[in-house]
Amino acid sequence: MVDVPQMPQHAAPVDAFAHRNPFFEIKEAPRGVGVERHHKGKLDDRRRRKGLVLVLAEELAPLRVAGERARHSRQRRERGSRRSKGIHGARLRDRVETNARYAPLVKRQPFAALALFMAVVVACFPESTPAPSATPTPTPTPTVARPRFELATYMYALQTKGKIRIGALDNAAPFSSRGSNGRYSGFEPDLGRELAKAIFGPQQDIDAVIEWVSVDSSTAVTALTSLQADVMIARLPITDERAAAIDLTNTYFVTGERILVRSTNDEIKDLADLDTKTVCVQNGSGVDAHVEDANDSARTLALDTYNSCLGALQQGQVDAVGADEMTLWRLIGQDPNTKIVGHALVEERYGIGAKKNTSDRQGFLLFLNTWLAAVIRDGTWSRLYAQDIAPLSKEAKTNP
Repeated sequence: MVDVPQMPQHAAPVDAFAHRNPFFEIKEAPRGVGVERHHKGKLDDRRRRKGLVLVLAEELAPLRVAGERARHSRQRRERGSRRSKGIHGARLRDRVETNARYAPLVKRQPFAALALFMAVVVACFPESTPAPSATPTPTPTPTVARPRFELATYMYALQTKGKIRIGALDNAAPFSSRGSNGRYSGFEPDLGRELAKAIFGPQQDIDAVIEWVSVDSSTAVTALTSLQADVMIARLPITDERAAAIDLTNTYFVTGERILVRSTNDEIKDLADLDTKTVCVQNGSGVDAHVEDANDSARTLALDTYNSCLGALQQGQVDAVGADEMTLWRLIGQDPNTKIVGHALVEERYGIGAKKNTSDRQGFLLFLNTWLAAVIRDGTWSRLYAQDIAPLSKEAKTNP
């Protein structure tokens, strides 16, 4: 008989480092905290594969013992063939029982060996680990690039300074007014902000690149010629006299003297409908002459104030009130049951003023006119009118 080595059922504890299996040992070089986190999942998978190999090794140990027993059984059967039939039958039954008991294990041996081989192969070849990705950072919000201009232009000079000085009126609502906090509001300041965007690009606070210069009708032109302001958006009428002193853009607003009637009046729709009708005007305004020029069949009544004219209209003493649009907007605010009708008696056009170019304002006037045409075309002008003027005028406009 061949002695089969027996393994102790309870092995004595041994030094773990003395029996370390280098084949399954996993060493990892010192890594940074970010890399260690990145590979943690991969290392866990390797540990699980190592455990699988150990389990398969333990499962194959009984199979080896079973093989030895089968071999010894065959040897016993050969020696027992010379014995009696009874003993031979007993040995035969023992063989059948032995085969029946260990056959499943013997059949599984090739498959288990193959599984062990594959596990060892997988463990031998380390998986290629992709380089750890950098810590994700929030994607910055795309910023709109600042408009680019030729170095010789005045727009580039303004960008270099980081400011544009805009002249504005303090008390001319809804065109322009200055609040108690110093902030300008109204159609013209809003138009000025759009101009600043065209030069500096969109800003979180566009007023940060604007220096507002307070002017009135008597100081507007002087502020430009004395270099106190870069542009003037302050109801500057386009006249030959002003055009001789400063550069003026194309028209950004058309206003003038118009007619106010009761909201229920459907007879007066234009100047031609003023025949035999009475129009109230303020003394010394000169509007009475303009009414007569527009329709010589109209009659006029001059009173001291336009508030008096509004009272006369409300009481039916006059058919209409003639005044400049800003005055009529104020009257509409006092009495919403009134409306403005018809063309202007006298038309007035406003333009943006700038210092005349003497090689220091290169390309500026052309830029202003191009920009102004663009804001009218793309609906910006209409949006500003609806925002600042329409609440008073009760009219909708898409261009000057």
